[in-house]
Amino acid sequence: MNISVESMSTINNIFDNAYENGRKTLYEHEVYMILKNIGLDVPKFVFIKNSNELTEKMLEKFGRDIVVKIVSSDISHKQKLGGVKVVKNHETLYVGYVLDKMRKEVLSHFEHEPNIEGFLIVEFIPHTQSIGYEVLIGSKDDSSFGPVITFTKGGDDAEFFAKYYDPANLFLPPFRYNKALELVNDLNICHKFKDIGHEEYLELMAKAASLISSFAFHYSNACKEKTKYIVKAIDINPFVITRDNRFIAVDGFAQFEKVEDNKEVMKEADIRNIEPFFNPKGIAVIGVSANPDKHSMGREIAKLLHDLGREDIYFVNIKGGKTVIGDKEYQLYKSIDEIPVETELAVYVAKAKYVFSFFEEMKTNIPKSVVLIPGIPSDMKYDEFKENLSKVMPEDVRVIGPNCMGVFYGDDENNLGVNTLFIDEERLELNTCEDSNTVFLTQSGGMALTLIDKFSHLKIFKSVVSFGNKYDVKIVDLIKYFAPQEEISNIALYVEGFDQGEGRKFYELAKDIDKPIIIYKSGKTDAGAKAAASHTAAMTGDYNVFKAVCEQAGVILIDDIKTYYDCIKAFSLLADKKVKGRKVAGVVNAGFEATIAADELGNLELATFSEETKEKLKQLNYHGLIDTSSSIIDVTPMTEDVLYAKYIEAIIQDDAVDAMFVSIVPHANDLRALPNACYDDDSLANSLVRLVKKYNKPITVSVNAGKFYREFISIMEEGKVAVYDDIRSSVKALDTFVSYNQK
Repeated sequence: MNISVESMSTINNIFDNAYENGRKTLYEHEVYMILKNIGLDVPKFVFIKNSNELTEKMLEKFGRDIVVKIVSSDISHKQKLGGVKVVKNHETLYVGYVLDKMRKEVLSHFEHEPNIEGFLIVEFIPHTQSIGYEVLIGSKDDSSFGPVITFTKGGDDAEFFAKYYDPANLFLPPFRYNKALELVNDLNICHKFKDIGHEEYLELMAKAASLISSFAFHYSNACKEKTKYIVKAIDINPFVITRDNRFIAVDGFAQFEKVEDNKEVMKEADIRNIEPFFNPKGIAVIGVSANPDKHSMGREIAKLLHDLGREDIYFVNIKGGKTVIGDKEYQLYKSIDEIPVETELAVYVAKAKYVFSFFEEMKTNIPKSVVLIPGIPSDMKYDEFKENLSKVMPEDVRVIGPNCMGVFYGDDENNLGVNTLFIDEERLELNTCEDSNTVFLTQSGGMALTLIDKFSHLKIFKSVVSFGNKYDVKIVDLIKYFAPQEEISNIALYVEGFDQGEGRKFYELAKDIDKPIIIYKSGKTDAGAKAAASHTAAMTGDYNVFKAVCEQAGVILIDDIKTYYDCIKAFSLLADKKVKGRKVAGVVNAGFEATIAADELGNLELATFSEETKEKLKQLNYHGLIDTSSSIIDVTPMTEDVLYAKYIEAIIQDDAVDAMFVSIVPHANDLRALPNACYDDDSLANSLVRLVKKYNKPITVSVNAGKFYREFISIMEEGKVAVYDDIRSSVKALDTFVSYNQK
């Protein structure tokens, strides 16, 4: 829906009148006027300043009963104070008497008299209060995501209902009627109205939701067509379904701001000068100690860059001199301007208190991109730090950080590679190969280290970016940069919070990206939000809003950290596999694992084997101990490596099987899983590596075992097999991968 010029003019006049009267909150009748202008049904109403203005003609348009309400911006909870009543529509004198009595009753509750603007007389709307017949539809402006539409049970107990029974349904606008109808049909209440033959109620709800979504979006910072006012919140609590099948707004509330008073800005994703962070021509490291015996992050970064074989690296120490890094002596320049060649990337590792003078003093050799490793000075708040930094920042220089570890990008035939993660290679093994296909973007440097260590055998990361406080470079900038790259199959994110407007831009960007974006967001609880804010000064926002955003954008949001690790592994190692459907089969050698797997299928469905496959399995079952009619074959501990692999291959060849999981309890005597035998060419580990490479269907493997079987597992991991330490994790990761590719 596009709001007409005429309607916009009327709506702006309503806002103007309120603003000129010193209000940023609309009265209920003003909300009715707005709703009517955007095409929604509202009760008949009359606003009067006092009872003397009431006339018989005013009351003629109402029915037998009317609702009378105090109008005041100083009074909340009017109904509890006697400021809302249902009365008979008798002659004018009687209604005037009720209004005057109501004023006295309300004022009796206050020591200091509040301002009463007048009275609202509203049509009484008969309706049933049965669940579903009262609906709250509203919008709240979120600092990160812009307007967020709320759709939930209405009425006086709506907040209680949302907190204790059924959370509100949240959606990001705008969405047209067809999308709104689709959203409404996904709600549980739709079943009630379909069962009683009133699907038209869903259509009425969808119309209202789509119109309010368009209005909220139009009057927001998210809309490119700028307006005079921003709607911070609008709540219709409730809309009701009347006995004559109208869907009508009974009560309304709205807050707004004038655009010139609203300082929130939604910046578009910006990839200017992002390339030099990952493929720079010339790197300057600021803060490299000359003393090889002194621990220094600057020296660690210098050595990491040196070990990459880069010959375009230059080091800065205010004292000058020379130093040896690795097997080479390097000049130490006193400033970045002393470096005789242009450097596109600067890595600042000196003390935080000198960062302003670093930018202020550079005159000739101004890098395109800067990584700020340190946090902010201890005597300075983050907002003050940003303000001071902005005063000295050269134009067009991009900054990652502060309070970060910076960037890693694996070398290849087109790129020399970059590593600023300042942990020596003996303590942090980070390598890439031609199959590395995942970029990991993290607000926490500690999370970067955790994942690198966890996946050290797999070499799945093409790039890792620890971006910290996001003074300049945002999450959306990095996503926009990496998403088009052919070698990147997946984007993994660890997020503590979004800046103002950044969440909305994330949503707009993510919904148009056809690569998996896998996210873990901390700050789900109040305690977590406070911890995140203290760590990175992040705006953590409302987790329920973020959850709704991810669902609408097709982003994979993971609620627990172990499952997050599991999914990154699956999406990285299975990236080149084709998913034709949800039919799954499994091979295990312990009965309890078959039961657990069946319980964890999620969206997966058990396959039905073809007659050809059944015959193959029958031929392999020469012990006669295996139930080959099941879709999850328990081959028992008696099955040795070669036969185990034959069962797996017979099943994966079946066209009726879209995906497969394999579970191994390797303690069985007949399996070659210990170090002295697992390297045999026809061991189960090596056979699985060959099968995973041979077939273009996703396969996950679980090995339920301890340290004696580490080498057995490593063979498969180094062969790019997705291996998990329990069947539950294996099946859940497979389910997530298949479900994403079947959406």
